Amino acid sequence: MKLSRRQFLKSSLAASALVGAGGMGTLLTPRPAHAAANSPTLQKWIQAMRQLDILSRPLVDNANPIPTLSSVADSGFPGAQFYQVTAGEFTDQLHPALGPTRLWGYSDTSTGVQRHLGGVIVATRGVAARIRFTNTLPTPHIIPVDITLPGANQAQNRMAIHIHGGFVPWISDGGPFDWWAPNGTHGLSFLNGPGSVLDNIAGNPILPGQADYYYPNNQSTRLIWYHDHAHGITRLNAYAGLASGYLILDAVNAGYYAPATGFPNGKIPPLASTFPLVFQDKVFVNPGTTSLTDSTWSTVARPDVQSLGSLWYEHVYDPKVFRLLKSTKNLTPPNPSCIPEFFGDTMLANGLVYPTVTVEAKRYRFFILNACNARFLNINLMGVAPAAGEVTTDPKTSFAVVGTPVGPPIIQIGNEGGFLVTEATFPNGVPFNPATLTGNLLLAPAERADVIIDFTGKAGQEFMMYNDAPGPFPAGPPTTDYYLGNPKNPIQPLPGTGPDTRNILRIKVVAGASDPQPAGAILDPTLIDPPLLVPYISTVAPIPPLSAPLGTPVRDLTLNEDFDQYGRLRQLLGTTSPALVGKGFGLDYLAPTTENVAAGATEVWRIFNLSADTHPIHFHLVNVQVLSRQPFKVTKGVFAPTGVARGPEPNEVGWKETVQMHPGDVTTVIMKFDLPVVPFTVPVSPRTGGNEYVWHCHILEHEEHDMMRPLVVV
Repeated sequence: MKLSRRQFLKSSLAASALVGAGGMGTLLTPRPAHAAANSPTLQKWIQAMRQLDILSRPLVDNANPIPTLSSVADSGFPGAQFYQVTAGEFTDQLHPALGPTRLWGYSDTSTGVQRHLGGVIVATRGVAARIRFTNTLPTPHIIPVDITLPGANQAQNRMAIHIHGGFVPWISDGGPFDWWAPNGTHGLSFLNGPGSVLDNIAGNPILPGQADYYYPNNQSTRLIWYHDHAHGITRLNAYAGLASGYLILDAVNAGYYAPATGFPNGKIPPLASTFPLVFQDKVFVNPGTTSLTDSTWSTVARPDVQSLGSLWYEHVYDPKVFRLLKSTKNLTPPNPSCIPEFFGDTMLANGLVYPTVTVEAKRYRFFILNACNARFLNINLMGVAPAAGEVTTDPKTSFAVVGTPVGPPIIQIGNEGGFLVTEATFPNGVPFNPATLTGNLLLAPAERADVIIDFTGKAGQEFMMYNDAPGPFPAGPPTTDYYLGNPKNPIQPLPGTGPDTRNILRIKVVAGASDPQPAGAILDPTLIDPPLLVPYISTVAPIPPLSAPLGTPVRDLTLNEDFDQYGRLRQLLGTTSPALVGKGFGLDYLAPTTENVAAGATEVWRIFNLSADTHPIHFHLVNVQVLSRQPFKVTKGVFAPTGVARGPEPNEVGWKETVQMHPGDVTTVIMKFDLPVVPFTVPVSPRTGGNEYVWHCHILEHEEHDMMRPLVVV
């Protein structure tokens, strides 16, 4: 009997659990997950994709662009720019057939323009930013809050601004205990409000309900982003809309624009031919079916978020769906309850449901961000028929039907750590491979890709960004994979409508000014900034594993799963020593700090994944180099790599700050714990006694429960 790719992966992972754990059975088997309610069947490709308001392109939606922030010279810090941002509640029209969607988000305090994903900052390297955030969020939350999670039983309108990927002092990092509420109450690590070192700069006091953040912006060109990180409600705040982009540009980037010998058009497209591209998956309330599929939504959600188009979020821990440890010692899971992962059924690009972007027949640059809570993306650019056509998925193979044409190659030149050493080319037409856990352009939540796509000669053609990554990754069931004809979906869309998580962005090419990508190499490996800690032996795939310099300290850590006091599955970080409580290696976020590092030190971290999921591990403060991935075994509590080590993937050749760590693998990374230079004295954390950062999984439901640990630099 033929196995589907997911059945095969589930079987192979169950087998690898025993092998990888040395017969201990430490790895938990993959589990099913699904959305208990479904969005309405929304027509696709009937609205233009939004662009930034600072760019003017007639082919893209200019009526309701994504707002960028304005700034003035900072009178307190010479050479810096001062921004003012308000976090509040508003409504936005995300699809013509939906009612206005109630959201939380950021807006420019001076203009008051509120729009989903608004508040984008475009910064220049070396020009620092001081940002004053004002919290006007109401209470209760627009998403039902599970108050049994650590930290969640406090004000529901708390927020903390994390600059994801920023090289910033810890008081501006926006960690979980940096939260504050409109009334001025705050977390234990909140040292950037009234009375802080940033208060009353140049006679401009911080008021209760406000906080100042200082970002040096001393980084190379890259797309970072800022989003909420408040303890206990991060997954809900980010899903509600508290997230936006932050683009840093530098002289190296400008140099790549400039024409040079052999590159008459410049090596990369200019800013005028650049698109940010943010993908999210959501579920929208459908009053016609919610009462049938989710009978308790009306009792746990606010009255004004129960109409057509309101955001819906899974809130029942269903033992038929999620593994529940049954024991007389366990409490009954509450409603609302956290769940292991959340997967939406409707894809948004730049804040709109199923939009189309029109481009000219030339090359473009896209800064792509996977901003989903838990969904991975394996992006292939596929050809589709004009107007009504889209990529059809074969339910037997779980990929596009045979004969679907591929689009022009996706050329990746950078990731969340800046430019790569050399570009990586993705040919398209490459489905997710369950044996190697690879695909085409594969992005975990929070990962970014800086890519070039050349549409020269493609006028009159249309293409689709198509995703076939399973959820949970890498062994999710078909019920979380929404497409026309999937017999496992609880709701079947009509042709041309969603739910659909496969066809995620339609691209229409029209005639226009010519600007083809010049032939030859694009990136200069000598321009990597900062210099690499370990040089690459080769950048030709398969890339050999790298070795750290002799004498570099090695720290062994683990990724784990267990169950909480309600019997709910949860994820944890830990060491390779038995935990303080329980029989595994995982530690609660609030357990005493184990990752205490010296400022300026270089360390190698070997991270052993004992769980059944691939975890995108995000490091605050530092960028890392991926050295290797390798199978391992555990014998009598001793962890040891075994088998053949693999080097980094081609699009990991350079710096990273969010790294995919696969089941049964030990992923080895190296990093240097420098602290940024700022024009004020940074106090130590009253909670940890040092510079308080964190490292965690960026599947937000994992991070919240409880896959996050302190990272303290002393």
